[in-house]
Amino acid sequence: MDARADSIQTILMDVRRGINLLSPRIHSILLIKNEEDVVEYCLREASKWSDFIYVYDGASTDRTWEIVNSLRSKQIVPFKQDGQVFREGLRAEVFDAFRVHACEGDWWCQLNGDEFYIDEPRVFLSEVKATRHVVWGAMVQYYLTHQNVRELDFSLPCERVLSELRYYNANCTEPRFFRYRERLTWNRDKAWPDHLGVVEERLIRFKHYPYRSPTQIQMRLNVRRDNRARGFAGWAHASQESWREKLVSSDDLMFDAQDGTFEVAQSVLRQHLGRPHRRFLQSTMHSLGFWP
Repeated sequence: MDARADSIQTILMDVRRGINLLSPRIHSILLIKNEEDVVEYCLREASKWSDFIYVYDGASTDRTWEIVNSLRSKQIVPFKQDGQVFREGLRAEVFDAFRVHACEGDWWCQLNGDEFYIDEPRVFLSEVKATRHVVWGAMVQYYLTHQNVRELDFSLPCERVLSELRYYNANCTEPRFFRYRERLTWNRDKAWPDHLGVVEERLIRFKHYPYRSPTQIQMRLNVRRDNRARGFAGWAHASQESWREKLVSSDDLMFDAQDGTFEVAQSVLRQHLGRPHRRFLQSTMHSLGFWP
């Protein structure tokens, strides 16, 4: 009887894998702290394309964790609240906790609370070849200008404020999605799993809003300075004391006419692909099964 049950279970798993190859799911990992102004908007927007969003809160002192829990569902999963020093490898904890729910071919996303996708992720990922495992994003980063501070009403809902931020730069790319394989291992001291895979040529575009209001910027600076003081080596760009030091002039920025077009710096369009010989090695090792 046990053998028959095991056989049925194996068949069901094979069927599930087959279905998943046609319709892979998206698992998003959200690390967040003290972003009560934007977290609900982020989760609602990401819920449009994420099958699961696993939230790790870095011991917020505002209402962030309360808001996350108020949105708890089968789709939005509050993982835990923990005040340890930030490191990129914290996502590995989430991955290890929930990878049991993933199948070969699913996608995992590094989701940040202040990022919103221009290109629809589910459509974009459906067009990625099976031999490509990693998708990088072109970051369209918005800034708070001196004029914004004079003119905007920051008491309005976050999405209203964000729509009024019109000046940006798009000169940075970062990995955002990787395709799940059961043999992947993720060291908790690393930002990504080992042998993440061959990179997709196209870049998925997303908007990044790290500077949304004077109050939010000050909180952001405080959080980052605290983590640096406790041992985190990154975030050198957040060493300023006051939010006023983060205000910029619009003179050197691009203007978003809200017509759906964005000017991405030519210098970053192919940087994510790496050197040709390295790309050839990756393709070979993955296709032969030496790497996952």
